[in-house]
Amino acid sequence: MRTMTRRSALAAGLLGGAGLAFKGRPAQAQEAAPGTPAAVLGGAVTGGAWDVVDLSVTTAEDYPVAFPDQPQFKVIPLTWFKRRKGPTPPGASGDAKKGIAAVNAYAITEHTGTQIDFPPHFIPPPGVDVPGSPGRQIGRMTGDKYPLTSLMGPAVVLDVRAVLAANTADGKSAKVGAAWIERWEARFGRIAKGEVPVLFSGYTDRYYKAFPGGDRFKDRMLWKPLIDKSEPAWVVLAPDAVELLWSRGVAHIATDAPSFGAAEDPQESHVAGLKHGMTWTESAIGLGRLPRRGAFYVCAPYKVREQQAGIVRAFAFSPRGAASTESGPPLEL
Repeated sequence: MRTMTRRSALAAGLLGGAGLAFKGRPAQAQEAAPGTPAAVLGGAVTGGAWDVVDLSVTTAEDYPVAFPDQPQFKVIPLTWFKRRKGPTPPGASGDAKKGIAAVNAYAITEHTGTQIDFPPHFIPPPGVDVPGSPGRQIGRMTGDKYPLTSLMGPAVVLDVRAVLAANTADGKSAKVGAAWIERWEARFGRIAKGEVPVLFSGYTDRYYKAFPGGDRFKDRMLWKPLIDKSEPAWVVLAPDAVELLWSRGVAHIATDAPSFGAAEDPQESHVAGLKHGMTWTESAIGLGRLPRRGAFYVCAPYKVREQQAGIVRAFAFSPRGAASTESGPPLEL
């Protein structure tokens, strides 16, 4: 038995009394100070005034998450709670050893699912030139060096559903030029510095589906327009439109196309923006759920040293009850 000294007895008495006092007086909840992120953002989300809209595709082995000429996404099981032989969900390959935790490895490229491009993707560093893209200092600006503030901003939804619907050229992309942007601005207001133009065509919503019968060679989203050239491709911004948006002070763009570049010429639109240090989200989904203006867009990439591109979680804060872009008819300009 432990012998209690006078000092320890006194301390125990004081603590015991304090404990009784605390039990009698429950702690009072304190609200965040007005104007702080906790008050503004937390209050709007938890209070139901804003929705958090997920704009990312769900990556899976049997979906068109990577370009057909690149290694496909794989889930590689490492351990599970008991030994599992053969195909191990959610992947279709490998055995899982018995362990105290479930652990998988992923085999991915930089361009898997919803993704972001940084300048080195198409811009070589100084001293290295390729046709259509001479070496530039911006070619050293990798993703890990970008401030997060440059990857977010007030969303401005550009409804290009009609542009996609009008494209009947197999193996080719429909292009939105500077003149189209200017007509849009004349009707809905000038795109401001720091805003994030969001190109909503519905392409990913329509074609991001499991491979028919598990056969990726029948995929409508990428294989048919790119390899077979048997179907029209997605909507892209023409180089002059990219230059116009750069002149407006735009740093980031979001699109539901699987690539910022055209199916028949991926280089020119990429170079038009990346040479200025612009970035963009590709393969976003559900962009039509956002209102034309009023939402706040966020692109949150994982961070890798010397990053040229990478997977992201894209989402937006959107005012609850605001009319979505997709609820109206496709815009004709």
